[in-house]
Amino acid sequence: MPSPFSKRMLQQVELALRSDCQCAITLDELRIEASAAGLTGVEIDAALAQRSFDVRTSALVSLACAIKSANAAALESARQQAATLGWSDEEIAEFARIARGMIDAPTPSPSAAASRREDRHAAAKP
Repeated sequence: MPSPFSKRMLQQVELALRSDCQCAITLDELRIEASAAGLTGVEIDAALAQRSFDVRTSALVSLACAIKSANAAALESARQQAATLGWSDEEIAEFARIARGMIDAPTPSPSAAASRREDRHAAAKP
């Protein structure tokens, strides 16, 4: 069964979770990846402000941010919001695992981001 979470949704969640990053290079890399996933500039800006124009994606963003904050009241509110918008208990639990993985993953270092850009650039050359 395919995942109910599209790449676009997950990119928005990742942007929201990394929005407190102070590294311009890392944020630029995240913007590039989000753009490659089909997000527009305003969608990227909204995600960095921990919002989405799509209400179901916005519920996932809120849920991920609540998990990151470890605020029990915010987490319960976000779970209720997600359920109200049609996410099943199983989907919410699956997404929570995905979000925890994003939260626990190290923020890409600027040198790693630059290296990935250089690798893509080199791969594009004939």
